[in-house]
Amino acid sequence: MLKRPHEYALRVSLTRLAVLSAVLVPATIAAGSAIAETRAEPFPAWPEPVIQEKLSVDEAKAIVAERTKPQTEWKGPTSGPKAPTGDFTIAYVSPDQSYTPHVLWGKGVEEGAKALGWKVMTFNGQGTVSGTLAAMQQALAANPTAIVTPADANALQKPIKDAVARHIPVIGIHATAFPGPSPDLGLYHNIVSNPAEIGQTEAAYVIAMSAGKAHNIHMVDNSYAIARFKAKATTTPIANCSDCKMLETINMPLGDASARMNAAVSGLLARYGDSWWMTTCCDGYYTNVAAALRAAGASTDKIKLVGADAPPSAYDMIRKGGFEVASVPEPSSLFGYMAVDAVVHAMAGQEPAHFVQPVFLIVKDNVDSEGGKNNEFVPSNNFACHYVNIWKGTNTACK
Repeated sequence: MLKRPHEYALRVSLTRLAVLSAVLVPATIAAGSAIAETRAEPFPAWPEPVIQEKLSVDEAKAIVAERTKPQTEWKGPTSGPKAPTGDFTIAYVSPDQSYTPHVLWGKGVEEGAKALGWKVMTFNGQGTVSGTLAAMQQALAANPTAIVTPADANALQKPIKDAVARHIPVIGIHATAFPGPSPDLGLYHNIVSNPAEIGQTEAAYVIAMSAGKAHNIHMVDNSYAIARFKAKATTTPIANCSDCKMLETINMPLGDASARMNAAVSGLLARYGDSWWMTTCCDGYYTNVAAALRAAGASTDKIKLVGADAPPSAYDMIRKGGFEVASVPEPSSLFGYMAVDAVVHAMAGQEPAHFVQPVFLIVKDNVDSEGGKNNEFVPSNNFACHYVNIWKGTNTACK
């Protein structure tokens, strides 16, 4: 018996819908699973860096010789997940775009993302905690694939937790003291040089150049975890050097440096005379320290400053033979590429690459090498080529 026309049409429509659903559902599931693969929860933390307790003069000289060499050899990853293609956006939340390292790290993020056809949106915290919190909220509102930030992660816990809950991985650059994932702070990865090696390098230079007889002062901003750790890594070998002497450790907030430095330097000269070394967590102090020393008539032959981070002012002082004689720089654009690589790993659900860029030491003899002509540390190991090979699955010769 013939079926009624409307029943037959209905059954045909349902059959077509079932076939169409069979085609579409797997595609939808596949697309959903690709998004779900992105992991925002951090993997376990890496082992804490180990501080070297003692350095002989010969050991110190060997460290200085090794870390002032050009960094032509790539010691980073040579394999890893391929980057997905598509319309992806990284939010770069800078706590202060007037601070040169933050600008240069962001530049590296932009360069790495551009190589993949991705976008970067930059949000500026304008140099305040409240401004940076607002910038993080703006970044979250943009619903990015990932967030990269050099801001102190301790001060951003609510927006970081919100990001992780929304499956948006947060990658820090100097956001906490140690390299690697930071489960306690919600960071999928934190990119920073080994702070134990930074402190060790500062100490090695002081011990080597003073022939193990330095009298040293250390200046630190104790509000930063990484600064406290670097202070311990720097001062411990000097304190344990038999003919050296740790005179004093001064805690000075970086924001107070310009207002308090003249009085602080006058006090140091009154207490310890006009012949000593100074080490520090960060070169941001040294423009004010040098100005105060010049005003007091101190000699660059007797007082020598050794720093870390190396903003342009440090390069300039070392180059011109001012009070600062050495600094341990942080890489500029390389850190941005490392951040993009961490995003690629997160999107693949894999832990970040176990790579920490070896420490470099700037002195007058090498101040213009490894990017120094432009007042930044850019290793000559062609890192960009190596990362692009991994991300795109290519085999370009990286010369």
